[in-house]
Amino acid sequence: VLGDKSEPLNLGRLRRLISAGLRRALFLRDRGCAFPGCPRPPRHCQGHHIRHWADGGPTDLHNLVLMCAHHHRLLHRSGWEVRIAADGLPEFLPPVFIDRRRRPRRNNLHEPQPFAA
Repeated sequence: VLGDKSEPLNLGRLRRLISAGLRRALFLRDRGCAFPGCPRPPRHCQGHHIRHWADGGPTDLHNLVLMCAHHHRLLHRSGWEVRIAADGLPEFLPPVFIDRRRRPRRNNLHEPQPFAA
């Protein structure tokens, strides 16, 4: 998959670090920290591998989410999980002690950009 300047957006297992083109795609999709209720803008965020790179996860847009440092650490140290929903946007599953049914939650503070099909 290529970006608007023919930059690869799916790096697979070639690289762990996110390329400039992939970062721009994350900025456009997530519009800031994707964690529910977080107002942090994209420039204060970092890419997080949903399936960790060390565990075989690819550096691809469908396996990345934009998160501020605070929520990135929280995700690693708590029962929260993140996934990409069927519509291509990230959603978070809270730990059982917050919501026993673990209903998915999204950050609705950032206006997502619609992707062309």
